[in-house]
Amino acid sequence: MEDVSLRKGGKDEALAAVPLNQRQHWISPAIIFGGLEFTIPVLMVGASLTASFGLGKLLWILIIALFVFQWIGNTLAGYIGAKTGRSSSVIARTSFGSTQARFIVGLTIFIVSMGWWALQTAVAGNAIAAMFGIDYKTEWVSWAIVTVIAGLLFALPSIIGYSSMKWTDYLAVPAGLLLIAGGIFYALKNTGWDKIMSWNPEPQMTFLAAISLVIGINVSQWVIASDYTRYAKPTVKDNILIPLGIVAVGFPLFYVGAIMSIGVGDADIVNVMMNLGFPVWGFLILWLATWTSQLVNNYSMGLALANMLNVNSNRGRALLTLAGTLVSIVIALAGILDYFMDFLYMTALIYPAIGGVIMADFFFIRKQKWVDHKGWNWMATISLVVGTLLGYYTQYVNPIGLPAVQSIIASAIVYFAAMKIKAKVAPDRFTEIIDEHESKQTEEENAV
Repeated sequence: MEDVSLRKGGKDEALAAVPLNQRQHWISPAIIFGGLEFTIPVLMVGASLTASFGLGKLLWILIIALFVFQWIGNTLAGYIGAKTGRSSSVIARTSFGSTQARFIVGLTIFIVSMGWWALQTAVAGNAIAAMFGIDYKTEWVSWAIVTVIAGLLFALPSIIGYSSMKWTDYLAVPAGLLLIAGGIFYALKNTGWDKIMSWNPEPQMTFLAAISLVIGINVSQWVIASDYTRYAKPTVKDNILIPLGIVAVGFPLFYVGAIMSIGVGDADIVNVMMNLGFPVWGFLILWLATWTSQLVNNYSMGLALANMLNVNSNRGRALLTLAGTLVSIVIALAGILDYFMDFLYMTALIYPAIGGVIMADFFFIRKQKWVDHKGWNWMATISLVVGTLLGYYTQYVNPIGLPAVQSIIASAIVYFAAMKIKAKVAPDRFTEIIDEHESKQTEEENAV
């Protein structure tokens, strides 16, 4: 088999490992992650949390969700990408097997990334329509034209490739900071500091449910982080620093969404901005800031689709990204925004279970090695199902704890135990490293 990691040319290929001589300073992927976090749904979740919490409790919710769980999850997933130089759906070939990685993991990443992209495109269409004085609730045709144009502009850099995404983020993230400043200014002007600081509503959700909601909006990063850290250096230090992009942008953005919504009483950020009296430039910056996260979702969608269809070339990846974009625009026009919270919870169920299997395999089974295993590993399937069902049960049937965190831990434990049992009962290519390790241990014990 050809070692794709040795291919030259610096092209943004979908399946090949990024060569070490093309790895970048940790700031580059951190900036891209900052762009990923600069998203309208983050503002919307921040706004929705004010229905239950004042700013003091919100502070602790964000500290626990972002500085503890999100940082750890992103660091682990990011390190796997940097160490292997490969994208998430390709990394999954080692644990899930190439067939399952293509049709289960790849399809999941494709659908969820597509859903996020469609969701944010719909909201951006609302914002731009409002900027031009179009009522997006009644003037559907005009809104649809605006949304299609916005979507195509969103997608262009991700179709071109990683390098154009990086430069777009360098431009858009500072613009997003202006939106934060504007949001605080207009909130203070219209609502007043006293009302904002004294805000203390009757809780509509529990403290843990709020943490879970914040984790849920970011949980996909526990899998797709490697799509971008594959361009990072494979050092522990770099991959601990890279999630700083998520936290440094997410923390103030959740807060701004909350501050703006106090007194307005609406989680729809476009309505909030209109009620606060934002000028045209505010809606323009909202679109520009959204561009950054849209690039990431679109790029991951294209990589996953390329893995599903076994396409490695840069041209093939670009064409598949374009095809996914067109489908996503149709979904955006169909009204995915109406199912926003349900979509968040669905994401929080599936991604952690996938991440648990990948992490357990990489750190505890494969000893940080990547192997392109053919076929289908049923132990990974069982672990994925167990993790997802536990997440569903603790989210919907008997709400308790942090479903996403419990799901990733459960799937990791089940996978590790199942692989150990499989190595003893029915060893195959997926258990070769386990067999070798245990044989070596037996030889050492006999020698003693």
